[in-house]
Amino acid sequence: MSPRIPVSPLRYLCARHISNRLILLLCDEDRLTNEATRNYFLDVTYEVLQELLGNILNSTNLDAATRFNSLQVLLRNDVRKLNTGIFPHSYYGKILEVIISNGRGLHQLNLKGVWARDHPELLRDLVSSLSNLRILIIPHIANDDILQCIGGCKNLNTLDISGEASFTTYGLNCLRNKNLYILSLGNYGKKEICEGNSDDIPLVSSIISNLPSLKNIRTYSFTGCSLSILYQSRLCSLTNLTYLHDTGTTNEVLDAIIELCPFLESIHLESPEQGVVLRLSKFKRLQCLKLVKSSNIELTEYLNNHGSNLEILKVNHNKSERLDVTTIATEIAKIHTIEFYQMSLSFSNPEVFFMSLSNLEILYCDITDNGMKQILSNSPFLKKAVFGCVINFSDGDIFRLCADCDFLHLEDLWFSCAKKLTIISVELLMGHCPNLRTIGQLGGWDITSQEIEFFRNLLHFSNIDLTLFD
Repeated sequence: MSPRIPVSPLRYLCARHISNRLILLLCDEDRLTNEATRNYFLDVTYEVLQELLGNILNSTNLDAATRFNSLQVLLRNDVRKLNTGIFPHSYYGKILEVIISNGRGLHQLNLKGVWARDHPELLRDLVSSLSNLRILIIPHIANDDILQCIGGCKNLNTLDISGEASFTTYGLNCLRNKNLYILSLGNYGKKEICEGNSDDIPLVSSIISNLPSLKNIRTYSFTGCSLSILYQSRLCSLTNLTYLHDTGTTNEVLDAIIELCPFLESIHLESPEQGVVLRLSKFKRLQCLKLVKSSNIELTEYLNNHGSNLEILKVNHNKSERLDVTTIATEIAKIHTIEFYQMSLSFSNPEVFFMSLSNLEILYCDITDNGMKQILSNSPFLKKAVFGCVINFSDGDIFRLCADCDFLHLEDLWFSCAKKLTIISVELLMGHCPNLRTIGQLGGWDITSQEIEFFRNLLHFSNIDLTLFD
């Protein structure tokens, strides 16, 4: 039986109760209670204020005026973490002014929901005032002045300036920091970063040189090409990169990656040249591998000989070569996450088990029903299984799966298109899987909306922690 809904922790209940009382107090447009409320919370620790701010600012059904009023009242100079949430345009400048005034102790700031690009002076003053900042998330809104100010944030270790920002090559070259190790930059699939440029691969080379502690360049898809420029110029002997995303990787580019990235733990390659996948054996620390439009033959050979350290494998876009999933089970004992997208898959040996697999996603793939049954049956520790392809399972098949397998750890199960499954399968799964909390996508099953609604009400009144998605 799916688990019962547990009693919420006292801390959560108290925070929710106080948040609701605060909302009632601070929804007054005349703000008559602001000062009294602020005084009431003078002796409260910053952790409590952070939690209250998080509850209120990210309430999607709460009006902007009340959320902004809460920010004015609750933000204090000792608060360390702030996620502003999404606000209308008229509040952008006001929010920046409040943070400048009351948020000088912030260690983490997320302005993703505030289009501060329209207030560059205020944003510059804000960044300059946050001397303790560790994490700054400002996608789409940075410019050269902001980057110069960010360069002065000596404690900064995570920066998100991805998207269509308005900085130039000069501004990015000014970004120098010895402690920054995570950088989100540019857009997926685009070589250009700065406005008006057509190819910023050389610029990313300079960024890597200017940030000696950098471990992760997120969002940008041509990091390997940038490393190749560094390697050829001999401007850099080693990097600290542990993650890398590259497109159209040639063997020459891979030479540079091998030489400059000895600590690489995760790599994402799109359309790699022939022979590249086989040479991934050079990365002794590699734990996560994502391949798009690569050779399944090379992947199989790599897994057979050098894939034993992998824990995460994601393979996309290759239906021309069939991939035998049993190779993964036999050669990668530690694999806990597998994702396939638009692949041709087979399962040749029903005696092989995935003894560490906990997360499985198979989307838009060519795979037989028998192959899916074998993967489910042979993964005793599976927690999440998503099948985004046509499935011809019947209620009888689900019954036999439940009879043969315990599914003790299964929490999330998704069949997006299973036209032969009825509400009986929902009852079978709910009654058999002791930790099952999510079943989807019932809109693709032989179940009516009335049946789904009836079952949801039944779950609610039975206090069963199971969510049905249609």
